[in-house]
Amino acid sequence: MLWSKLFIPTLRDEGQPLLARAAYMRGSAHLYLGQRALRKMEAMVREEMNAIGAQEFGAGANLLRLARELRSYRQLPQIWYRAAESYSFDSTVDGREESYRKHKDAYRRILDRCGVKQGAAEEESPEEIANPPGDLAPEEFHTPGQKTIADIAAFTGLPETSQMKSLVMVAGGEPVLALVRGDHQLSESKCAAVLGASDIRPARAEEIRDLFGADAGSLGPVGITKVRIIADQALRGRRNMIAGANKNDYHLRHVTPGEDFEAEFLDLREKDGGELARLLRLSAHLPDLHVTSEKGRDVTPAAGRYSLHLERILEAAAEQHRDQDGLVLPSSIAPFSVVITSVHPMQLEAAHKIYEDLLAAGAQALLDDRDLRPGVKFKDADLIGVPYRINVGRKMAEGLVEMVGRKSQQMTEVPVETIVEQWTEAIRSTAAPS
Repeated sequence: MLWSKLFIPTLRDEGQPLLARAAYMRGSAHLYLGQRALRKMEAMVREEMNAIGAQEFGAGANLLRLARELRSYRQLPQIWYRAAESYSFDSTVDGREESYRKHKDAYRRILDRCGVKQGAAEEESPEEIANPPGDLAPEEFHTPGQKTIADIAAFTGLPETSQMKSLVMVAGGEPVLALVRGDHQLSESKCAAVLGASDIRPARAEEIRDLFGADAGSLGPVGITKVRIIADQALRGRRNMIAGANKNDYHLRHVTPGEDFEAEFLDLREKDGGELARLLRLSAHLPDLHVTSEKGRDVTPAAGRYSLHLERILEAAAEQHRDQDGLVLPSSIAPFSVVITSVHPMQLEAAHKIYEDLLAAGAQALLDDRDLRPGVKFKDADLIGVPYRINVGRKMAEGLVEMVGRKSQQMTEVPVETIVEQWTEAIRSTAAPS
């Protein structure tokens, strides 16, 4: 890649977050460098999940719905994943514990490979959230004066976790219905990011009435066809929940996401900023999932759900691998492994030849071909955290270039004909983050 052709808008404003200054992010959205780092992390996830026998599904696959097609204990165990979320289905609790252990070990390896030494994946022990049993149809009921989630919880005697919170947002001028679990809060920044909107705000009262025919406090997704519906991942797989009926002073019980209404399931809620991974045992959540046991009886498989928050892992890596000049990322997640910098336009041809040789050797190389002062180039390279920089300068006339390690800042003069071997050895020696 040629730096002059890429959009890498670095900032010198010390008041900005480091990932913004290093051109990885703007607001909550990842830019080109951030996406390259995340893609490398996704490749790690794929490698580690495949290593524990997991099967990859497409991003749009509803894994819990597909699990209803499992018929017999003979089909178990199964581990299915898409992106950084996976499910395990086992015929016994002991089997699930083995799947749980495999995931925990895999997640620790991924965090190690990302250079994140703290905040390793730990088991969460939340209150079990059981769905009311049965394949029930939505049923309207009268809720006079009950507007808030707390009101409905007190009125019905059911916990806030059994409700859907419906929030109407206007993103980029277009309305959207955002759903989160009753005890969760919507993250407006995440909502804006997934919608690709530069501006977002709550809808005004008159806009809500025009769209839904009801006021806030009685809104819900059932029957809504003209407004885009997005739902937080915590609602995936839930059944028989409570939602507004789009009729003042009325709600619906027995509402099942994905069946009684269609929605896009996304990461929308505010979370604990320190959570990098989550491992959960799920059997109590899946009363409608059955297979035939060895004795011919219907049983619920022992299931688990596991997820990694890659964006948060990147943020943690940036916090743990930095210095006064910028990012010092491990080569495993750095968007480029080496940047070749021509110190003077006269050396650009030679720099381009080194760049081509490194690409041929498998390097994720970036050629800084910009017509800028060397100091500016060096500062940018340090800021974005490329592990090695090769300076092609005045000593090129003697057949020498400089190789500088980002972490050590140690500079070594290297014969140009051995630069590929020297870089390969340097990368190999630092492959495992310390």
